Amino acid sequence: MTGRTRLARPLAGLLAADVISTTGTEMTAIALPWFVLVSTNSPARMGAVLAAEFVGMSVLGLWGGRAATALGSRRMMLVSDLARAALIGLIPILYRLGALSFAVLLVVGVAVGSFFPGYSSAQRLVLAGLVDDDEVRLTRVGGLMNSVNETASFVGPACGGALVALIGATNVLIVDAVSYLCAFLLVATLVPRAGTPDVDGDGGVGEGLRYLFRHRVLRRQVIGIGLVEIGWTAMMATLPVLALHHGGASMAGWLIASYGAGSVLGGLASTRARGTGGATMGWAVAGIAGSTWLLLLPVPVWALPVAVGATGVFSGLFFPRFFAALTTGTPAGLRARVMTSVTIAISAPGPVGYLGAGILNQHTGSVVPSLLLVAGTAPVGAVVTASVRG
Repeated sequence: MTGRTRLARPLAGLLAADVISTTGTEMTAIALPWFVLVSTNSPARMGAVLAAEFVGMSVLGLWGGRAATALGSRRMMLVSDLARAALIGLIPILYRLGALSFAVLLVVGVAVGSFFPGYSSAQRLVLAGLVDDDEVRLTRVGGLMNSVNETASFVGPACGGALVALIGATNVLIVDAVSYLCAFLLVATLVPRAGTPDVDGDGGVGEGLRYLFRHRVLRRQVIGIGLVEIGWTAMMATLPVLALHHGGASMAGWLIASYGAGSVLGGLASTRARGTGGATMGWAVAGIAGSTWLLLLPVPVWALPVAVGATGVFSGLFFPRFFAALTTGTPAGLRARVMTSVTIAISAPGPVGYLGAGILNQHTGSVVPSLLLVAGTAPVGAVVTASVRG
């Protein structure tokens, strides 16, 4: 079997699993907040439900590094897909039984989010193994994975908005649950088992956090990206409110889908990368921040996808390079924990954006304050990230 053949089958499995499950997840990204927003007429409650998943990433996600190390990357992905299928499927079941409450939605959101850091780090470790830790190849494969993922992030919200109008929000959640089961089957049948790297340290996520805080460049990058994350989550919480009075669920789907479309373009550009880091990363993170100011322009809501899409383009240029450099630059025995720790650290500020935008939207009756939150935090984060010197 040639190296190309050895790579093609598992990579096809990973890509197919990712595009199917991400499409379902992005449908839920429209259906669930729309369900809460319409049924409660409360942007603050909608923001809380969106924030719950990020709380799960930050708090319960701490076990993900240990689990990925103990189970192995492939098995961690399988366990995560099965668990999330059951959790998402629980929402429409409880709704039909008349037992779905706001508190239950928060608990499910936290539980679903808890699997993301471990799953994300496991997926990147599988990719690193497939390309034998070659940083440039990993950047290119990561760019391809990002493009496939964000293609789903483009198709998913658009389809989700249309399906919410056609079959209802809770039925869209069933589609998401099935997508996780499909991803489970694809990984189980196409991605081979791999050897477990030697483990350094005590096997806990604390080892990953200590690695993060010992490295000044990485630490500052993560702080900066975390601030950009606040702007991104605030934007995601504001777009459905914009669409509520200007086009409904379908417009909300297209607004969020435009981010995915932009990320596809950025990810495809990353597949042609000749290196990692350097000026491209700096310009990309600056572009993420600068594009958020376009949201403040006095244009019709249908023109806003240009600004949202630009944010996606620059994200597609930045993140494959960042994670490729992080993966190959970390000792093999620490990778699962470091990757999980970095994912958690980046995601931890996210609830601030969701909750802040939700509260501002509800109590001011205008989206301008929440858009100022977006345009204020992202540039600060970009400055912190781009000013790092190795």
